[in-house]
Amino acid sequence: MQIQIDECIDWILHTVEFKKNFNYKYASGEGWEFLIFGADDYYLNMKALAKIEKTTGMVLVQIKSSDGNADLWFGRKMEAIENNVKKRIA
Repeated sequence: MQIQIDECIDWILHTVEFKKNFNYKYASGEGWEFLIFGADDYYLNMKALAKIEKTTGMVLVQIKSSDGNADLWFGRKMEAIENNVKKRIA
């Protein structure tokens, strides 16, 4: 059973060192859900990625960087759970 997306956000914020000017949003589609973290400065290593994957089931699927800002895309397949309402984060 997957942990709730809010708990995934907490784990990622706790594990990745976002230094300044960061934000995050939630997106889903075609059976996948994503957390996209935008940041000007962050620190991430392989040990942190392994911890995130083991705890949340989310893997780093993409890093997109432009003009000093990076978007880190974490994703996982959605589990079909009845009456489970995911919070949309804008």
